[in-house]
Amino acid sequence: MSKTVVLAGGGTGGHVYPALAMGAALQQAGFTLKYMGDARRLEGRVVPTTEIEFIAIPAVQYPRGGVAGKVNFAFGLLKAILQSRAQLKKLKADFVLGVGGYISAPPVLAAWTLGIPRAIHEANVTPGLANRLCARVANLVLLTYSATATKLPGSAPRETVGCPVNPKVLNSTRESAAERYGLRPDQPTLLVVGGSLGAETINRIAVAAARTAGRAYQVLHVTGPKYHDAIAAELDPKPEGCVLVGYEDRMADAYAVSDLVLCRAGSSTLAELTAIGKPSVLVPSPNVTDNHQEGNARGLEEVGAAIVVVERELNVDSTVSQIGALLSDKDTLNAMASSAKDQGHLDTAGQVASLLEERFLNA
Repeated sequence: MSKTVVLAGGGTGGHVYPALAMGAALQQAGFTLKYMGDARRLEGRVVPTTEIEFIAIPAVQYPRGGVAGKVNFAFGLLKAILQSRAQLKKLKADFVLGVGGYISAPPVLAAWTLGIPRAIHEANVTPGLANRLCARVANLVLLTYSATATKLPGSAPRETVGCPVNPKVLNSTRESAAERYGLRPDQPTLLVVGGSLGAETINRIAVAAARTAGRAYQVLHVTGPKYHDAIAAELDPKPEGCVLVGYEDRMADAYAVSDLVLCRAGSSTLAELTAIGKPSVLVPSPNVTDNHQEGNARGLEEVGAAIVVVERELNVDSTVSQIGALLSDKDTLNAMASSAKDQGHLDTAGQVASLLEERFLNA
């Protein structure tokens, strides 16, 4: 009988997509997969479109201040743990893998109270609050960066495995993607994406790029759902060679048609960029724990795969000029692409599946 693995976590693409990549590898190895998360967040939209059953659990986010808020959080967390316990029993779960985001804590803690083996995966250099809590009760800690090992409590073994990427990011061609978007395959293309939710700063740069007089490149702009209507109105009439997409669930097409990517620097995004070998202009989000995105981005900058633009120092016109110069310089783009590819790994999800199978799922 197939053993059941429960994935837990989410909130953003940086948690959800690595989880799904690991889940796909575990399914391929013959295990039954379930996913526990917040129905109102990204996982609640994305997971039900896959072959993995989605189970909604109560979400409790840690408050940043106030005694009353923390008391309410404690009661909410206890309620979520009890509901997660009931679900894990019902599923007869054999293993729980937490992938970060506050919604990952109740299932991992519930697994601990039930004696179910559990691991966590931390995608960023600096771990989030949920993983710092769950590391104390994990049987195994999986890391994207070895430097994270000393930043997590607990005595569980650490394994640096990288950030899992679904090989489907390669499942497209420039010609078919260009046809889908109505772009020219023979013209340089800038892909702009601010993560699964979008990013206001990234969008400002994209709008300025789209409006650039004499622009010699196309712009494929994934705005994020909440920004799409406002940007469409701002760019009405839409400049030639500019395509707006609110949310893209076929990123393989977006990557295939692009020559340069303007984006944030979340770990899963960088894992995809390096796996497929795409040069990038990275604008790390300042609104993250311990500024970890800048740490992620500097690693690619150091090897010549990316250019980093710090948001607090941002000059939009200068950044747009830099983007235009890059897209007119094929030699530099090719060198950056090669450096990115040297950092990439497409086999991480399979390695994680093999590791979990060997240590926990073969008994």
